[in-house]
Amino acid sequence: MPNSTSLLLRVLPTAAVAGGALLLTTGCQQPKINCMSAHGDFAAVYELKSGDPNSPCGSLSGDVLGMQSYSQEGGLNGTPDYNNAIAAIRPGALGELFIRALDPADAGGADYSSDEWHVINSMGKFAAGLPDDNDFCMVPDFDAGAIDLPLLPEVPPTEDDLTTEDVDESDPGLPEIPATSISYTWSAARWLVSADAQGTQFEADLTYERDGCTAEYHVLGLYPAIGCENDKDCNDDANGINPDFAVRCEASIGMCVLAGPPPAYE
Repeated sequence: MPNSTSLLLRVLPTAAVAGGALLLTTGCQQPKINCMSAHGDFAAVYELKSGDPNSPCGSLSGDVLGMQSYSQEGGLNGTPDYNNAIAAIRPGALGELFIRALDPADAGGADYSSDEWHVINSMGKFAAGLPDDNDFCMVPDFDAGAIDLPLLPEVPPTEDDLTTEDVDESDPGLPEIPATSISYTWSAARWLVSADAQGTQFEADLTYERDGCTAEYHVLGLYPAIGCENDKDCNDDANGINPDFAVRCEASIGMCVLAGPPPAYE
């Protein structure tokens, strides 16, 4: 994956003498950063573009998206090829089903360790090694992320064993999850990549399919994923979000999100 290479500021002074005075002109050029995504969780808000808003497909408001970018082999002297990178997206909703299914205790004792029923990471290649003139890095299309999940039975709650005073064995249990087929197909994805926004603003189109229905969304993503109750929470300089970004609190998911499409700045 691309390392966070320190940015070198190149200052090129020129001097000229005119009328007995010394005129010093300084020019600055900021090197571009290789195309990348910030590594970690993005808070993403979904805007429905097509589909029935009352269907299981058309009622999504947002999610936490895990993202990574990976440089491929082939650089000089055995180093990574930083101009040849792949981005990966894993929706939190897909990851939660995957994690539950892999734990026999939470899957009714079933063994779903086979990888035949899931491809939960969507992978796509950056179109270029460096951002374009507007500081965007594009991934035109991705492999679909999908699961074909068998029924997960209810896990009944358990009560605390009062004979062990120092240990609380209570467990709320888990609800039944019916068998389901879900797929995420991402396209026209782009990350803002500059010295000020190193892959931390994101937008893309999403085609979401579930059990025979389909909906299309436009998605805006912000790194890091920070919970909120109001806009003030999102503008707290201590929360890790770039203070120059234009952000707001999205009540439907309780997360800080971009206030508009990238580049979103105050």
